Amino acid sequence: MKIDRHKYLKSLTASLLSAQKHKIVKSKTWAKDFPPKPGVYIIRKKDKLIYVGETGSIKGRLKDLCSTRNHTARRSIGTEQFRKHAEYTKPSSKDRFCDTIEDLLNQYFAKNLTITFLEVDLGRKELEEIICKNHIPIHNIKTIRKS
Repeated sequence: MKIDRHKYLKSLTASLLSAQKHKIVKSKTWAKDFPPKPGVYIIRKKDKLIYVGETGSIKGRLKDLCSTRNHTARRSIGTEQFRKHAEYTKPSSKDRFCDTIEDLLNQYFAKNLTITFLEVDLGRKELEEIICKNHIPIHNIKTIRKS
């Protein structure tokens, strides 16, 4: 059976963009109900798409979103929001924000951001790239792969 790649990715895009939105709340149990399956996820601020990512485990990656050391989008969003804060220091994969900014960032996520995900076995990277190309999310720092 031959699959029309363009139609398949267009269908996945529509499904992801219309999927249920979830609040992002840092807690030990927040990610427990997400599937440990491969997929693509998007972060929105209100209705504006600000980040898209693909992963081998939705549950694991969304859990990572609550850790500054483990997620570049969290570092990018935190820097954008709090770089003028008196206690700001640049975070990295080894260093998180100070406790004050981590708390403010958790509050910011819970109040302003939502996440949507879609289980995708085949074509995760292509779907991520198409959404990045069409929506230009401001917190994606990876470049688009050249064909």
